[in-house]
Amino acid sequence: MKHILEERANVLARETGCIERQRKFSGADLLQTLVFGWLSHPDASLERLASMATIRKVEVTDTALHKRFTEPCAHFLHAVFEEMASVVVEASQDVPLELLCRFQSVVLEDSSSIALPEELAEQWQGCGGSPGKGQAAVKLHVRWELKRGQVQGPRLTHGRIIDRSSPFKDDGLPVGSLYIADLGYLDWGAIAARRAAGSYTLTRAQARTNYWTPEGKPLELDALLPQQVGQTHERWVRVGKEHRHLMRLLILRVPQDGASRRRANLEADAKRRAQPVRERAWKLADWTILLTDVPANLLNLQEALVLVRERWQMEMLYKLWKQYGRIDEWRTTNPWRVLCELYAKLIGLLLQHWLILLFAWQDEQRSLVKLAQVVRDTASSLLEAFAGERSFLSALQAIQRRMRLGCQMNKRKKHPNSAQLLQRRSTNWALSP
Repeated sequence: MKHILEERANVLARETGCIERQRKFSGADLLQTLVFGWLSHPDASLERLASMATIRKVEVTDTALHKRFTEPCAHFLHAVFEEMASVVVEASQDVPLELLCRFQSVVLEDSSSIALPEELAEQWQGCGGSPGKGQAAVKLHVRWELKRGQVQGPRLTHGRIIDRSSPFKDDGLPVGSLYIADLGYLDWGAIAARRAAGSYTLTRAQARTNYWTPEGKPLELDALLPQQVGQTHERWVRVGKEHRHLMRLLILRVPQDGASRRRANLEADAKRRAQPVRERAWKLADWTILLTDVPANLLNLQEALVLVRERWQMEMLYKLWKQYGRIDEWRTTNPWRVLCELYAKLIGLLLQHWLILLFAWQDEQRSLVKLAQVVRDTASSLLEAFAGERSFLSALQAIQRRMRLGCQMNKRKKHPNSAQLLQRRSTNWALSP
């Protein structure tokens, strides 16, 4: 933290032209004021940020601070963010969950888009759409390893980049790893390449997927679908017209309320895209259909159902960043201030994740929401440590003490939380072969 937020901050501020001649603000002063100001109060006003600056022994008015939000300042904060995101921090030990520890690593991947003011379309191109709508957007791509918690990224791309063109696409995984992602990342060639390199994939199946027997004969999915709730079917199949990759097909007939929720989601997604609901997807909502190349002696059907649910942890991570970190909210119409605020908040959220890994990752019942609140409450103490008002050791020890108490998820009987399901290695549905 000190290397990037102090030494490198001053260098990058000069290189980007954000600080041409130091008067009140050094690069480190400006960076830390914004990062820790918005980390502690995601909706902080200019007056509150100016107040935070006094911890660095810098007295500046809100008007003077407003004038700092320029294109060079945005480039400066982006450069710092890129250096932060290139650092991979992980917990010192694996989380004590046997199901995860069967694999060298368990990697989730997902993305999330943030709409930006149209004036920033040259910086970050959106998907277009109607005139004046969606012209500017940035997409955050993240890989998250569940055993030791390390986050790769966020890597930023134009909002129009599709998931299958992820900046992680060519990044390999350690031998014996398991990769889980949403359907937007489904790529038979990438799946076959991962298996050839010694790692595995677990994914939902697309409604339009074609299947063949291991011998290469066409296979009709409808004939394999179980008709009773809780009933399952499992067999080896080949998928992908070009690759014909060998995978296990896992099918579960879900309860009616689950199927109804899926159909409601299909309708909502179709309305958002202004397209009709695909008939095949509507029909298959009654079943959970998974594909994996993990052998059955390493991962059974119930365990696969538990692990595929973990991709929702990515949804929770982005929710944590958006709902609580407010990376997609700002109190301004100045496009450069918007971009400065986005980068500064992302830097703060990376620091937040590092602290959670350092002090709380080994607790499988950890609550990211509660732990993030501790970081927000104690952000000013870290700024005081940077300013020399207290030692880093005392600031970190205070954070550690807070994280040890009252930061766990509530255990539930009817709807077990993610950690409970991972411990049980099965869902709470009654399954039958």
